[in-house]
Amino acid sequence: MNPIWVDDRGALQGLGSSRTADPGTGPDRYVVALDEIRRSGRDRAFASFTFDSDASGSIIDIPETVQRGEVPTGPPPGPMTVIDDGVDEWRVGFEKAMLEIETGRVEKIVLARQVVLEVADGEIEPVGIVSRLATTNPGCFVFSVGGLVGASPELLVSLRRGRVSTLALAGTATDPEDLGSAKISEEHRHVSASVTRALGPHMTVVDLTEQVIVPHGNMSHVGTRIAGPAVPGTTVADILADLHPTAAVAGFPTSAALDLIREVEPESRGRYAGPVGWMDSDGDGVFAIALRCGQIAGRRMTLYSGGGLVAGSEEGPELHETKLKLAPMLDALGQR
Repeated sequence: MNPIWVDDRGALQGLGSSRTADPGTGPDRYVVALDEIRRSGRDRAFASFTFDSDASGSIIDIPETVQRGEVPTGPPPGPMTVIDDGVDEWRVGFEKAMLEIETGRVEKIVLARQVVLEVADGEIEPVGIVSRLATTNPGCFVFSVGGLVGASPELLVSLRRGRVSTLALAGTATDPEDLGSAKISEEHRHVSASVTRALGPHMTVVDLTEQVIVPHGNMSHVGTRIAGPAVPGTTVADILADLHPTAAVAGFPTSAALDLIREVEPESRGRYAGPVGWMDSDGDGVFAIALRCGQIAGRRMTLYSGGGLVAGSEEGPELHETKLKLAPMLDALGQR
């Protein structure tokens, strides 16, 4: 299927023949992706990068043309069976992660859960999932790139016409009044600080810093909006290399959290929680963090959800949070 990106301006859809490539690993992969667009002679590409920069599997899709229009429609998948709900693996990871927090190895780690479903007949087509996600998740970035389909509430970075903006989310509750708790305040502090540090070299001045409450379905998140003019010559590839992963999807300190994630999560995240979006040959682009999403592989689809753990986190509420974050995809699949 051709790539799709849906935002508040409508749907961007790639049309015609596509050139696809894996931009490789390491922090240079974003610049490699931009170079691929420029060498192609085409204007814009859709991209989805792995969460772990050391992991292969990122994809850049450079379509012949890109059209802005209505969200495409299609039927949802047929009845699906849960092959693995990921709960047992998540609980083992939770225990290991909390022990490492107690020892001081990390202050925060984001632990992900994977749920595998299978459709009875045929392969899973993303068009119907995209159309349902766009309808039921207003205000989110809906995407379908290389079989990764989802609806993210979190803008990682936008660079357009010399202006940088981001929305750093961390801290989730079903009751907005609970967002003022000490645990959530601690979780969000790490995220906003890490994003501010990463953006600093790429902005001439920060002229907007605003904390907001971001509703999404039956959840609410604490968010910090940051915006300002970019340093001349900056590209979105430059920013991505410094900005991702944020503490919102990895933890703090980042390097230690990444090492711990590799140890405690039984399967690679793939492109879940990685940057997903588009960039053009001028170096502008918009990327979300690939959240509330699933990866299609033939008849199977792996859904992902996660949450930040800090000192004092409790297993029951944290597991419940992963269930809440699975809801948008399960709804779009007709499984609730």
